[in-house]
Amino acid sequence: MHMAWQYMIWALIQEFILQSFFYTRFEELFGSSRAVWVTATLFAAVHLPNVILMTFTLIAGLFFCEMFRRSRSIYLLGLVHALLGLTLSAAVPTDLLYHLRVGIGFLR
Repeated sequence: MHMAWQYMIWALIQEFILQSFFYTRFEELFGSSRAVWVTATLFAAVHLPNVILMTFTLIAGLFFCEMFRRSRSIYLLGLVHALLGLTLSAAVPTDLLYHLRVGIGFLR
């Protein structure tokens, strides 16, 4: 349970960075529809080289960015991100997701 709270906080931090920093800047550059795609692609790329997790995060990123575009609510988004992440973690075998490792940790 303690880990779930940590992940909920981490999900909120991720959404704050992704939406408040990146999405808003991409929206100014490309418009809101393209910003959704660019930001979601960036979110997926951060999960390199875990291709399976990248696929999940691209789809989730599109959903999260579209949610933010419509609501501008980081708190709601952080909660949804946390619930989806925890559900994915519980429902999909850890071996399939490589224990959710990304970056250099994935290569171990």
